[in-house]
Amino acid sequence: MSKKNLFLLAMLFSFGVAISQNSLIRKPAISNDGSKMAFSYYGDIWVYNLNSKQSKRLTIHKGYESNPVWNIDDTEIAFSSNRKGNDNVFTTSLNGGVPKQLTYYPTTNIPTDWTSKDAIVFTTGRVYRGPEWDKQMYTVNENGGTPERLLTAYGELASVSPNGKLIAFTKGACRIAREDYSGSAQRDIWIYNTDTKKYNQITTSNKNDHSPKWDAAGNLYYIGAKSGRYNVYKQAISSNGTANGNATQLTSEKKDGVREFSVSSNGAFIYLSGVNLFKVEDGLAQKITLNLSSDNRFEEEITKTVTNGISSYAVSPNGKSIALEINGEIFVKENNKEKKRSNNVSKHLFRDRNPQWINDKTVVFSSDRGGIYQLYSAVSTDTLVGLHRSLKTKVTKLTNHKEDVMESLVSPDGKKIAYQVGRGILMIADLKDGKIIKAKEYSNSWAAAEGVSWSPDSKYIAYSQ
Repeated sequence: MSKKNLFLLAMLFSFGVAISQNSLIRKPAISNDGSKMAFSYYGDIWVYNLNSKQSKRLTIHKGYESNPVWNIDDTEIAFSSNRKGNDNVFTTSLNGGVPKQLTYYPTTNIPTDWTSKDAIVFTTGRVYRGPEWDKQMYTVNENGGTPERLLTAYGELASVSPNGKLIAFTKGACRIAREDYSGSAQRDIWIYNTDTKKYNQITTSNKNDHSPKWDAAGNLYYIGAKSGRYNVYKQAISSNGTANGNATQLTSEKKDGVREFSVSSNGAFIYLSGVNLFKVEDGLAQKITLNLSSDNRFEEEITKTVTNGISSYAVSPNGKSIALEINGEIFVKENNKEKKRSNNVSKHLFRDRNPQWINDKTVVFSSDRGGIYQLYSAVSTDTLVGLHRSLKTKVTKLTNHKEDVMESLVSPDGKKIAYQVGRGILMIADLKDGKIIKAKEYSNSWAAAEGVSWSPDSKYIAYSQ
């Protein structure tokens, strides 16, 4: 049995919100006139005025709400919400109020466009489900009614041109997260001409391209990985729905790539790269810093007694103790099923995870208590008892990287430690007197080294990538 007391004091909670705001902002959508931005934060839909710098929360519900899409005159927003179970399409006014539910199908329904003909376009997986990952594109009237299939082709993330004659969409089954993927399942942008009934392939690179969007002049924008990282591209489109010339790369992100973006009628666009938000207008990029202040939807202080929910664990080298990760805290107890009592050795409001033993008296773990995940150690300062009983523990920071440090693994002899930095850097370092020294980079790729394992003699590591 373990006890976890979470005392989220007002000052500490405010600090937590301040350092993690941008990391929680999802799906930014610029309005057609370019003056406002809708986005998902804290599981709700918000609107930020790019001129006055004022923000407004439109929804507040225990369900998770995301993927905002503006209507043509920027007075209403469609979004996805699981407040009724599955993700379905809802709409709400900029003035707020109770959202209106438009779809009811028991699968994920994500809005991607709102046309001039009062139709909301959304991606779904319905009765026409084909291959394992392929989605379909549907529309539903803004006033409700039976959804209709937009195209007979499989695809997703559809967007209708301003004149309503061309429909751009993404075709391909590869996960968008696989940024550097090249193969038969890669994503490409296609356009369907509603007059000629013909499909035209727009992108032909051997990397993923996705999320097409139009400006008022009929130019097409999308996210592509041709440069090695996801960036925003602009492609001129002819009246018959074919590419006119070569695409122009509009962003030059080289580290995190563009995660999400949105385009206004005049071609100004906003995008997320890592946790940073930018607005690009007339070729100039400006970073947007949000200052969101709000009450909390849930209780700030929770006291729990738990008997399950272990996320990870590690047994000490002598086999007498076991370290447990439970609900973002690190506990140590005797490795004896008859001994129920455990001791919280990390004791912090932020998340602590993945405990490992350096020796029989020292536990190392990852924690984001400093804003990003780093490695910390916990030892008992009471020489008479171990970590499983000690009321006097000392926590020491072991790493100081500029990116998250995760997935640590101590070698069997306790002399080395492997860990991941950022997206995919595998580091191996020496352990001496409870400190990490002589860290070296062993692998640096867009794909992280997974399933890292030490050989019994601590001379080799194995991993998949």
